[in-house]
Amino acid sequence: MAEQPAAVISQYITAELIPQIPLTPNKHGTAVIFIGGLGDEISGIMPALMQQAPALTAQESRAYYHWHGGYPDNCGKGAAAIAQDISRYRKHTPAADVVLVGHSMGASMALRVAHMLTSEEGCTYIITLDPSDRSYKPIRPKSVTWWGNAYVIHSQSGHDYIAQWGGRWNKCRMADQNLCFDGRMRDEAGMFYIHDNAASLMFSRGRGRHTSLAQELQKRLNKAEKCSPTNGKPTRQYQAEPEDTRQ
Repeated sequence: MAEQPAAVISQYITAELIPQIPLTPNKHGTAVIFIGGLGDEISGIMPALMQQAPALTAQESRAYYHWHGGYPDNCGKGAAAIAQDISRYRKHTPAADVVLVGHSMGASMALRVAHMLTSEEGCTYIITLDPSDRSYKPIRPKSVTWWGNAYVIHSQSGHDYIAQWGGRWNKCRMADQNLCFDGRMRDEAGMFYIHDNAASLMFSRGRGRHTSLAQELQKRLNKAEKCSPTNGKPTRQYQAEPEDTRQ
């Protein structure tokens, strides 16, 4: 198993990497930013989610960044670059809502970026999908209005060794909503809940046991009145219990 992470990283030598799609200031509406995890430049999990996911609001602009924000040797610079793109966007669309959707190591980048934003600029929302990064603590940014987190336990996928190797966050105590998906179970489309199944982690209702992260987010984005940040404190803690039987 020790050789597997190195084998994954070695794919970068010959693979044609998926480019970032930066947030540009000549668009309007809510900014929805998808941030991939380690190897997403090859696997394309988040670019696919960005293309296929239903709109969260009536008018939105979408962007895609790698887990390092374009600076694989310095995530701090990567986060600053993404935060700068958001700042430029908000100058053209004052007080625009911003949604940061991070998968795996992209979750820590989402938090890094949010720590660089100010609550006065507009509402910032975060969705973290099976976050994995033991080098970074999941501390809630003060700029965040709402944070939804989903994670997988009992995964039956061999691919999940990457998440385990990286250090799963699992339940984030400072998030407003935590959804736990049992990897022995299937989603509404019959797919198993695994680390790579980012779409299910964001949109699945757990066979009707709870509302999805996307649904909870839409409630807030579509409110007529502007919501206010919670000054770094979660508004509530919701834990969806995983099913205990195989399907």
